[in-house]
Amino acid sequence: MGETFKKFERIYLRRDFDKLFSCGKRHVNKYFVVVYLKNELGYSRIGITIKRKFGKAHKRNKLKRYIREIYRRNKSLFPQEFDIIFLPRKTLSKEFDNLTFEEIKNILLDIAENLK
Repeated sequence: MGETFKKFERIYLRRDFDKLFSCGKRHVNKYFVVVYLKNELGYSRIGITIKRKFGKAHKRNKLKRYIREIYRRNKSLFPQEFDIIFLPRKTLSKEFDNLTFEEIKNILLDIAENLK
């Protein structure tokens, strides 16, 4: 697969989110909780869930764009045939304005290494 992020690579159905939250494994670090579960689709999918407490809409949307872009450019570093949900923690909300794209990229790539 190239460096595109197709619609079929997104988790958007409630039943898929519910299945991940009930059956998935969790990886926690300072900035994210990542819920993941092996799927039978032949490709990975991601979902992003950000609570309103994270901040205003522009801040939440910026983080979603960052996560999608990092995933899109580095698909090969994430585990294959997995459903993955990213949940930012309160510490990221507090420090988000001071973090650069590269720092968030390093955080997510560290997570990808730990999921394999």
